[in-house]
Amino acid sequence: MGGRTLLHRFRRGLITRSLSRLIEWTPLNEPVPGYTIVIGCVTELAGLAVANLKALGRCDLTGAVEILLVFDRPLDQVAAVTGLPESVSGIPVRTVGYSDSQDRAARRISWGWVYAWMSWSIGIAESRTRAVLLHDLDAMPLKSDLFLKLSASFAASTSIFQGVRPYSGNGFVEADGFVATYEMLLDASVLREKAKAIDAFSRFGKRDGVWVDYDTFLSLEERLGSCSICPVEAEDLFHPSQLLCQYTDHLNTPHRLPAGGGNLVLLPYLLYVGGAEEMFVEALAALKDGGSSFLIRSKRLDISGANSELVQWQRVQVERLETFLFQGLRPEVAEWLEVTGRAATAAPGTKR
Repeated sequence: MGGRTLLHRFRRGLITRSLSRLIEWTPLNEPVPGYTIVIGCVTELAGLAVANLKALGRCDLTGAVEILLVFDRPLDQVAAVTGLPESVSGIPVRTVGYSDSQDRAARRISWGWVYAWMSWSIGIAESRTRAVLLHDLDAMPLKSDLFLKLSASFAASTSIFQGVRPYSGNGFVEADGFVATYEMLLDASVLREKAKAIDAFSRFGKRDGVWVDYDTFLSLEERLGSCSICPVEAEDLFHPSQLLCQYTDHLNTPHRLPAGGGNLVLLPYLLYVGGAEEMFVEALAALKDGGSSFLIRSKRLDISGANSELVQWQRVQVERLETFLFQGLRPEVAEWLEVTGRAATAAPGTKR
């Protein structure tokens, strides 16, 4: 439930205080026209960043000023930086990393929401444009005009926050008028003038006398108002919800994972798209051998007992991404879909 317990609220308060001075927003003087694409990157999953840039390379990025990759480590610890392209579709790619103190705090807490807030907030602080698009690392465009559509809609509006779908959950319903963070466009000028970065962090609070859990940016949406929706269809965007949070949970709190591992099962495939083949090849071999699990960073993920509707959604989305990037389903990916589908729909506890 949205209110959780007094203990949860106390712990969240401690986390918030420990993060409160780590990022500073200063007013954005003389913003340049256009928009900035901000992607929060997981250093040990750099293949996802490469896959994402590959998909962005097939998009019309007219109006984009730069693609800002924010890595969750100090840059001197990010070996993958040297292999990243300098530009995509003619748009410069710039990389920034966490400071030592930001890195220590994020590692100590080891919670996906901290990494998301920190990376996005650093991106907003670094942006030279008023308009900032928060593009999820694991979200892949499936239509070349997606970003053109989103940025044009935001430029024509007076919104401070523009989402692609309404927010619901944690005590909120769609009728409240808030928007979800993925593929969100926001006005960095307003945020940097009227708020502190820590104000965007997840927090508990009361609405109409009831405790609710404000997700990232949600309390600022309520305080600053002016939210709008620019909807996208399932055919426009491949977004395996919670994949990165599930990755963090897999390593630190595996009991939080849904049956079958949720969308984490897609990680080897997406890394493969980005040219990181090892996990994909090893997982494919394990599943072809009749198993229902494979290793992700030295921990075994059992994908049996998955939700059948989710498995079907994953298959369709992979097929769409393959078509967008490679003009059709590659043979090894077709085999991957076959063995993951068999393993995922097996009863829990099947041969590993």
